[in-house]
Amino acid sequence: MKWIRRMCLACLVMLLTACRVGLYHSLQEEEANQMLAILMQHHIDADKQQEEGGVTLNVEQSQFINAEELLRLNGFPRRKFITADTMFPPNQLVVSPLEEQQKISFLKEQRIAGMLSQMDGVVNATVTIALLPTDGESSASPTSVAVFIKYSPQVNLEAFRTNIKELIEKSIPGLEYSQISILMQPAELRMLADLTDLQSLTTPGVMNTDNRKVMQWLTRYSRWLTLMLLCLVSLTALLTFHHWRKHRH
Repeated sequence: MKWIRRMCLACLVMLLTACRVGLYHSLQEEEANQMLAILMQHHIDADKQQEEGGVTLNVEQSQFINAEELLRLNGFPRRKFITADTMFPPNQLVVSPLEEQQKISFLKEQRIAGMLSQMDGVVNATVTIALLPTDGESSASPTSVAVFIKYSPQVNLEAFRTNIKELIEKSIPGLEYSQISILMQPAELRMLADLTDLQSLTTPGVMNTDNRKVMQWLTRYSRWLTLMLLCLVSLTALLTFHHWRKHRH
């Protein structure tokens, strides 16, 4: 009977792991918690696992696409911005004044993009500062700023356009308000609709609320249920064969 118990244990392990896939790896604890909270809020089956390089976020395989898209629309995982320590390491050789000015300008772009990325609904933000060399190219002054923002269609970010321009104007000394150009583009919604949702759209009144919830659950865990059924059939066949051999002898 030992081999039967081992077979049961192997089937149980397979059931617990076969339907999980890694969504993101090497995450910080705080960011992983935020991402997990968003997924759980939208009823996506996910969990986190502490590993050597950080936290891994796992999700049920059938919900992988929707989980990825949902996090993208919420700006996760967060973009990593370059810091002043990276741009100006302590052991760096002396650079030209113009090169130093360009690095400072790049840091300003990164800082502004980082602030914009903290706004609810911002998926990605890119800032470019145009510089005009002066004084024999020993320094440079900002002439214009171009900003591109991709945002979630669930948020009306256009309502904050004026606030965004004022934020940029005050972040860059010497920049005129009229020289700030902002392009906003809503992100394309690529969520997969549930089969039950599609059926309710094409055939209104086919399912009541309870039946729809049952069908959604069956659709979501179809792989898990299929594996469980196969394991049960296999175990039944093995037990039947063992019982037949026992009575035969």
